[in-house]
Amino acid sequence: MNAAGARPRPESTYQLLLDAAGTWPDGVATQWIPYPGKHTRCLAWTYAELAGTVTRIANALTCLGVRRQDAVTLSSVNTSMLYAATLAAQAVGIAAPVNPALSGERIAELIRRTGSRILVAAGPELDPAAMAAAARGGPAGGHDRRPRATAGRRTRRPARPGCDRGRAC
Repeated sequence: MNAAGARPRPESTYQLLLDAAGTWPDGVATQWIPYPGKHTRCLAWTYAELAGTVTRIANALTCLGVRRQDAVTLSSVNTSMLYAATLAAQAVGIAAPVNPALSGERIAELIRRTGSRILVAAGPELDPAAMAAAARGGPAGGHDRRPRATAGRRTRRPARPGCDRGRAC
């Protein structure tokens, strides 16, 4: 802490989230309205829940080989999981959000331009043919690189820039 009692500026958005989770674990970090017709029924995540979800997704991305200089393409309607996935992509690499309403060809071009090997896509509104075209157009050649389930496993913080997988930072 500095002379005024304030914490030093966090090194990343992820560190800011971890600090908030440590300070206000049960505080409401974000609220979502899953069904606009039922706007009084919100989905709320505490800072601890959000930090845990972001860490799990970041760990999955790390297991898929994402490193600090790698882009992760995210294409989904606006949901709580997209929010968490974006924060996770920022924690381990570069978040490259893409509007899911774009054509498959346009999404594929954006994937090529970012050099992204990972595409995170979800939502019933997405055109499966467009997503398949986007996957075929990326450098990964459309390989299925889904993360394995992590339920029951101990999660760890994603590696920081410059850290090697498996080594303490």
